[in-house]
Amino acid sequence: MPKIEFIASSEHVLKVREHPKPASDFIPQWWKDMPVYSTNDKKIKLSPYPNVTAKKCFPLLDSISAGYIVTLWADLLISRGSDGSKTIQWNTVEKICEPWDKNQSSGYEIPEGYSDTVFKYYHGWRIKTPKEYSCLITHPIGYQNLPFRTLSGIVDTDTLETHANSPFLIKKDFEGIIEKGTPMFQIIPFRRENWNSSVISDTEENAFYASERLHSRIVSSYGRFLRANKKYK
Repeated sequence: MPKIEFIASSEHVLKVREHPKPASDFIPQWWKDMPVYSTNDKKIKLSPYPNVTAKKCFPLLDSISAGYIVTLWADLLISRGSDGSKTIQWNTVEKICEPWDKNQSSGYEIPEGYSDTVFKYYHGWRIKTPKEYSCLITHPIGYQNLPFRTLSGIVDTDTLETHANSPFLIKKDFEGIIEKGTPMFQIIPFRRENWNSSVISDTEENAFYASERLHSRIVSSYGRFLRANKKYK
């Protein structure tokens, strides 16, 4: 099993900041609260469609629980100026974040509803993976309603010998506190490989038999027949 290492940049980081943990420790509350059945009687129905919810969607659960999460290590107070600008304050001595230089973010397409200032989060962890492994660093999957959006990037963590600060945007209309412990970004390691692509046509017979096998179970057929277990410790 490949091993990922999170290397603290200082004693302060190691002793004060929360350590990266498996994303499975951060399953969002909405997922936990979501019912298995879309009807109150909790009986499986087939017509016109099965009444099970996305709670039975293993691809969704696998994405939410993939890899590791780095959280916010102290509260952030977000203030909004009259011109729409954002100011971030905190109580700790160590710096938590600061705006990216405008030259670095110049030309970046800002999603609608977010301030045009890109901030970078000083989390203090260097990510080390085995040779030929990189990491997708992205917004925590399943946390769509956070008041910020972490920008995605792929980092070759087998060769990078420093920590990569994580850039993020803040929603235009948000003012208030982003609390310590909030998931800030998700780390999903993967092995680098070169790929070729092709476009082919399946036969109707193959498609039919594959569908029949998959739907021979009413509930969780993908999870029973096709899903591979993924472990992140």
